[in-house]
Amino acid sequence: MRELLLSAEFWKFALPLSGAVLAWFINEWRKRIWEQYRRKEASYKELLRCLKGFYVGVADAEALKSEFLNQLNQCWLYCPDEVIKNGYAFLDSVHTKEMQTGSVKEKAMGELVSSIRKDLLSRKLVKNTILTESDFRHLQCNDIQQP
Repeated sequence: MRELLLSAEFWKFALPLSGAVLAWFINEWRKRIWEQYRRKEASYKELLRCLKGFYVGVADAEALKSEFLNQLNQCWLYCPDEVIKNGYAFLDSVHTKEMQTGSVKEKAMGELVSSIRKDLLSRKLVKNTILTESDFRHLQCNDIQQP
């Protein structure tokens, strides 16, 4: 057996096989990163499109707000904590129970968009979170005002 492990014939077979297995694992890892990136990008595009629903005078504002809430809920699947927290902070700024100034709302929106941009540019997998089940919110459109 020892002679087999030291033979050139064994290594001619074992090294390429090891390299192929390693290449396969690396390829699968890269595919996973790419798929998660595509899902996040699609979700972020929809979030940004739906921000129009928070402006005065936009047709179908309620539908856009509702879709924004749905997309923010989906962010719990793939997005980092910062994006989710900034999304909720933006919603808090446009909540009907607390009237905020336009500059506070714009700042909250800017922070949300900035965190989305940072996440997309980083291309990192979300591996851990500090958010818990108590951080999740079920919001409805009638709780949200126009900025």
